[in-house]
Amino acid sequence: MAYEGAEEGLFRALNGAGSNPALDAAALLLDVSALAYIIVLWAVQLWWVRRRALAFDLVVALALSIVVVEALKFAIGRWRPIDVYPGVHVLAPLFPSEISDPSFPSGHTARAFVFAVLLGLHERRWLPALVPYAVLVGLARVYEGAHYPSDILGGAVAGIAFGVLLWKLDTLPAYVRLREKLIGRWLSPGPGARGGSTSPPDRGPS
Repeated sequence: MAYEGAEEGLFRALNGAGSNPALDAAALLLDVSALAYIIVLWAVQLWWVRRRALAFDLVVALALSIVVVEALKFAIGRWRPIDVYPGVHVLAPLFPSEISDPSFPSGHTARAFVFAVLLGLHERRWLPALVPYAVLVGLARVYEGAHYPSDILGGAVAGIAFGVLLWKLDTLPAYVRLREKLIGRWLSPGPGARGGSTSPPDRGPS
């Protein structure tokens, strides 16, 4: 099929693991940055600086994306590029499971976009840096030979969806009340959804 041929061509154009030590190191660094526990550490930092509603929302969005992406992976069961294409250049992963479970969608990319979109929508000044970061995470996964380009697209769609969802829920009274019940005693300043945010106040009161 023409689509499959085009995707293979794009994959091979981006797949360069082992060709450049600096790019290999950068790809691994991007990998690590999108691990779930690293993003949780960012949530801990947000909690520490009293952006606790945002910290809570980030963990919720991350958890939802992980559950949905893993469910899709095993429901679809797409083989990794190394199982389909000959001569794939694979960068040895830090964790073997990164290339042993099904391929679609990319979990790293989904997590990176959850992080970038949710934080970027709350802090618009960060958005121009966060979105390119998430794109680079996805490209790194193809460079390493771990994913097809369409895996990256699927992960990006999932991550954007959950980032936007939690941003929208931030103004839903039922969700805000639930969050206050769970962490209200620790919220500061106040129980409002966006204490300290610099986002434009264009969506009405929290």
